[in-house]
Amino acid sequence: MFQGQPALPSASTHTAINASAFHTFGLHSTVAGFRSIQTMGCVQALANAERAGLQPILIGQGSNTVFVSTEVQRCLWQMNIKGKTKLGTDAGCYILRAMAGENWHEWVEWTLAQGYPGLENLALIPGTVGASPVQNIGAYGLELAERIHAVHVWNTQAQCLEVLKTKDCAFAYRDSIFKQQVGLRYIIVAVDFALPIAWQPKLDYADLRKGLLQPPSLSPSAWDVFHAVCAIRTAKLPDPKHLGNSGSFFKNPWVSAQHAAQLLQQFPNMPHYPMPTEHVKLAAGWLIEQCGFKGTAHGRVGVYAKQALVLCNLGQATGPELQQLIGTITQKVKARFGVMLEVEPVLI
Repeated sequence: MFQGQPALPSASTHTAINASAFHTFGLHSTVAGFRSIQTMGCVQALANAERAGLQPILIGQGSNTVFVSTEVQRCLWQMNIKGKTKLGTDAGCYILRAMAGENWHEWVEWTLAQGYPGLENLALIPGTVGASPVQNIGAYGLELAERIHAVHVWNTQAQCLEVLKTKDCAFAYRDSIFKQQVGLRYIIVAVDFALPIAWQPKLDYADLRKGLLQPPSLSPSAWDVFHAVCAIRTAKLPDPKHLGNSGSFFKNPWVSAQHAAQLLQQFPNMPHYPMPTEHVKLAAGWLIEQCGFKGTAHGRVGVYAKQALVLCNLGQATGPELQQLIGTITQKVKARFGVMLEVEPVLI
């Protein structure tokens, strides 16, 4: 599964190319070159480029990367290693492996088609399997960390393959070791998933329960949950093929219980979710909407009319326009609620 000739990918160029097609927000930007990673040999070549100080940019499908600079003097490397298989069972779970270049939504569909439920709450999330552990993707009551068995990485310092178990990945809300300084040495090449044999639907999310419209006496199937999640996401989020965006642009902020209590005195209808760490998670989209941004245009960028958490490219937008909108939103939310929003995608 991890074999490959240590040669550079055939699809490569060293001339400046337009990067707009390589990130879903679609801002115009040029990069110094492009390489497609299709073998472990390509991964080693990427590691060599990093050690040489060339600062390569590694992406999956560009759904969590936004090129805000119009000219980037770095080479773009896209993870395209494919493959998926069942490995066996362990501790009451099916263990399945997907290579890093697999499309995430197609992977979720494949697991269900093979009879291995457990990822259906994460359907229709854009991106690749390899990108999914980086920010510990989560939606509709499920975080990826709950389904990870192991992450296979190439250690660019030790120049060897390593296997990181869930406990090694430092998973937290929209965070992992791969976003921290120590994790920059790792290139994710494959992910192993542990999907429960005794599956039960996760229906903690209110909109999901409503979307299923099941009589109380019937238990929804994994496919029912999958289709309900797809319907909800389609209704709330724009298709980047038609309207450039990066999905949820800001993380849902965590505040102290005391801060949340103070805000609830002023805003009793504010959505809030107590967390086990004596913090309270707030809904970034609600905060942005209360500041009057929902459905507004700011030059050629805007805030999606159906979900204030989504920023959009309204057509031929530029990086400076997007950065100005980010600054305006974060400043107004900070001034009104005392909460500093954090951008979720990586800005290049």
